[in-house]
Amino acid sequence: MKPHYTLRQAIISALASDLAAAAQAAESARQTATHKESIAENKYDTFGLEASYLAHGLSIRAEQSQQAIALYNALPFKNFSNSDTIALTAVVTLLTDNGEEKVFFIGPEAGGLSFTWQGKNVMLISPKTPLGSKLIGKQVDDSVTIIVAGKPVNYEIVKLES
Repeated sequence: MKPHYTLRQAIISALASDLAAAAQAAESARQTATHKESIAENKYDTFGLEASYLAHGLSIRAEQSQQAIALYNALPFKNFSNSDTIALTAVVTLLTDNGEEKVFFIGPEAGGLSFTWQGKNVMLISPKTPLGSKLIGKQVDDSVTIIVAGKPVNYEIVKLES
């Protein structure tokens, strides 16, 4: 099987799981908001209103997951090697200061989503994220630093693949 196919399928599978969870939670919140026991008894009783806000937010999340699935289905994946510069659809392995390897996929949407691909835990990041924006245009053996919780975190780029 082609690496791009398995990578795309891993991403879409993770997005589909996220979509199912969001849709189920939205439906549960919608049912809570419209249940007869959620009718406000006074102006300070906002349980039903809060449940409806939650249902709306979860419905938006589900819609975003559906859009991301369509986007990843149509996304052209580029072939990368260690001599290329990092761009959209790259799989990048970074080494932390304490020797821990972390694997990231640079995608257009759904940053923060984690999935398993080829036995590796991969986190999806986008160029809009602090780490994603620092990685774009870099190469293997370059270093990047981002601030996490007020502290600098250094990464060395050790591998680039597709």
